[in-house]
Amino acid sequence: MGPYCKFCGNRCFIPMPENTPKEILSAYGTNTIIATCEAGQKFEKEKIGYCYDDIQKLNLPTKPNKEC
Repeated sequence: MGPYCKFCGNRCFIPMPENTPKEILSAYGTNTIIATCEAGQKFEKEKIGYCYDDIQKLNLPTKPNKEC
């Protein structure tokens, strides 16, 4: 469980998606979580230049689950 979001009051943060491009990871710096609520994404987009929806729109392939 992550911290509570100051925008939605919930724990809307998730770990950075797998295969997030290095330039986006660099923009987020040491942050390892990303907001998924609308207001949190808007804040990140304005401050960092990217948000969760931007990463999802890249339609990145995920690494196969080795347990399968």
